[in-house]
Amino acid sequence: MTSEKLPYGPFMPERSTRRERTGGALGSLVGVLGLTAVFTSAVVLAVIVQNIGHEMGNLRAKVERDQEEIAKLQARADKDQEVTLSLRERIVVLETQLRVGNYQPNYAEQHAFDTGSVPSPEGEHSGHDDDTELQNNNATMRGLAHKRSKRDAPNSVRLPAGSGCCQAGRDGRDGRDGTPGALGPKGEPGQKGDTGQKGDPGPPGSPGEPGTGSSVYIRWGKTTCPSNATTVYAGLAGGSHYQHSGGGSNYQCLPTDPQWGRYEDGVQGWKAFIYGAEYDLNTDLPFSSTLDDHDVPCAVCYVPTRGSKLMIPAHNTCPTGWMEEYDGYLMAGDYNHPAPKEYVCMDGQPETVQSGQAQRHQALFYPVEARCGSLPCPNYAEGRELTCVVCTK
Repeated sequence: MTSEKLPYGPFMPERSTRRERTGGALGSLVGVLGLTAVFTSAVVLAVIVQNIGHEMGNLRAKVERDQEEIAKLQARADKDQEVTLSLRERIVVLETQLRVGNYQPNYAEQHAFDTGSVPSPEGEHSGHDDDTELQNNNATMRGLAHKRSKRDAPNSVRLPAGSGCCQAGRDGRDGRDGTPGALGPKGEPGQKGDTGQKGDPGPPGSPGEPGTGSSVYIRWGKTTCPSNATTVYAGLAGGSHYQHSGGGSNYQCLPTDPQWGRYEDGVQGWKAFIYGAEYDLNTDLPFSSTLDDHDVPCAVCYVPTRGSKLMIPAHNTCPTGWMEEYDGYLMAGDYNHPAPKEYVCMDGQPETVQSGQAQRHQALFYPVEARCGSLPCPNYAEGRELTCVVCTK
């Protein structure tokens, strides 16, 4: 007999792994914790719901108490209003009886006057404060009622107690005006209105204060300035020689007392020259005296209160608002001389330099005449001497 070889070792069941054993225990623990959390949440929720219900009950009870208080106050107000209406009706009845002269109080009213109390419509007293006030009012009415009852008792009419009928009295006089209330807050600025129509011109204003500006001008043909100006200095008119084609073209007012700096006497080349000036006239017109070959004086004038200066040719008056300094005739160099000269305003009443009459013919002044063409005639006239005026403002 042949025996079979048994497998190595005895037969043993297969053992589970450590991970499987650990996983089963952990799962049980998680389940227990979950159940515990659910139970705890349920307990907390139940406590919260119970607290909410308790608070709602407290609020409901408070609302009911407040409603009861409001009802009591409303009842008290209704009772006071009924008492007030009753008093007003009785006062009206008493006033009516006093006016017509037939007042006699009934028993209820007499009892109210005697005791100093007024029964309410429900037969109850409304309170100590109300009783005190009603006693004062009833005392007054009691005195009036007794006086009228003694005098007019035969003609009195007894009214039933608690009668609600009454007769309206006459309207009372208007009350006095109350004291003015306090000023209210300042309102917001309103919107800008439309521009109104231009008004009529007002009357001329008074003369203004003297201005702060000043001006300086030369008065040709005079040794002094007008009364409204200050003479800075008086001098002699001078300019370039009438036959020279070079040099200055404007006239100068030279002082009579020159002051020198560095100099060299004698006439040297490459220089400009200045000469004294003369009137050169073939007739006395436009001036009223003989001026031919006389030397020309001048004066420098200062105006402290007017800052603008203007010389107007062909006019002998100033525009409105300007002050006239002097007027005269327009003068310049001869048209045929090689040395041109500026136009200046010679005073209408010119003077001459004393002992200065000689025919030297150096710098010369000639009247200026108008020539028609581009200059319109009229208003200008051919060959007529032109006037001038010096103005300040």
